[in-house]
Amino acid sequence: MKAQNRILLIDIIRGFALFGILLVNMKSFYSPVFIETMYGISPHFEGIDHIIHLFYQLFIQMKFYPIFAFLFGLGFYLFLHKEFNMILFIKRMIILFFIGMIHLIFFWYGDILHVYAATSIILVLFFKVPSKWILCWVAALLTVYHLFISLNTLISTNSLLESNDYSSMLSTYVSIYKESSYFDWVWYRLKIEIIPTLYQYPFVFVPVLAWFLLGLYIGKEKIYERNPLNIKRVSLWWRISLYMSIGFLILNVLALIFWPNILYSMTSASGVVLAILYVTSIYVFFDHPFVKKALYPLSFVGRMSLSNYLFQSIFLISFFRMFNLYNNISLTEGLIITIVFFLFQLVVSKYWLSYFHQGPVEWIWRSMTLKKISPFLKK
Repeated sequence: MKAQNRILLIDIIRGFALFGILLVNMKSFYSPVFIETMYGISPHFEGIDHIIHLFYQLFIQMKFYPIFAFLFGLGFYLFLHKEFNMILFIKRMIILFFIGMIHLIFFWYGDILHVYAATSIILVLFFKVPSKWILCWVAALLTVYHLFISLNTLISTNSLLESNDYSSMLSTYVSIYKESSYFDWVWYRLKIEIIPTLYQYPFVFVPVLAWFLLGLYIGKEKIYERNPLNIKRVSLWWRISLYMSIGFLILNVLALIFWPNILYSMTSASGVVLAILYVTSIYVFFDHPFVKKALYPLSFVGRMSLSNYLFQSIFLISFFRMFNLYNNISLTEGLIITIVFFLFQLVVSKYWLSYFHQGPVEWIWRSMTLKKISPFLKK
């Protein structure tokens, strides 16, 4: 398969992952998810909101960030395989780290870019490691991570819930998001959201590194090249992940009903299997005319993934605060807004790339890395 087709497939998967990430992140843009998570609060939903919540829990939550991280690892391989310039890659990651920190501090606590940039420095150490050992590292890291969160779930207590802190904290948090000035909002978030988020890095980097390494493995094995041998190979992974996904779906339903205390670890474990199922499904069925035509628009968003990722949080948080909609949106309304906004991004990305070579943030990132103005406007 030609190089441009391989890039098309990767961009489509990246656009697909970005849609899933928006589905997951949207609730944190318009409601106090951060405080609910801090205190271990499980929000109650009724009617159609309850059905949507179950769908999110089973098929969306923790299923898409692994895909985004996996693609980052694959992109790392493709970049170094093409140019083999480790210094240039490290410069790119330093700039990405500062972009992520600006996003984290001034806009949204859920930024993942600074985590990716910091973890990528560790990824550099694995570039010349044989593929089979990289796969062993992936399995080991994911196993250790899930054993840890399972153990942490079993020994954790709900002492925080016995105090009156939650209602007071929630009231202040919502009030700041709805009524404060921008600078007061940033200052409040600095100690409530940002510092605790940075403390989480030693824990978060483990699964991120694992997915980076899986992407590196795919690159080293040239599995991104769609030839008969690779299609047969990935088809086997697709069947295995399909059967395992059915098993995890049943276990997650049982956890929802009987063992809610293990739901987080079950959701995370099922995220590993479903992320693989989603990616392999696109890969295996990509040559079908209907599938390719239906998924093709995602490539526009995928080619501008950095700009679109940042625009999602910056625009939507500002929108909800500006129009006093924060904490006034139902889950159903949030889903509708998500779909409409992503369709808007599809259209804007398509027309943007008709006139420009790349997204605005991608252009700034590239120009700063190369220390020269990169081509931007198409002739």
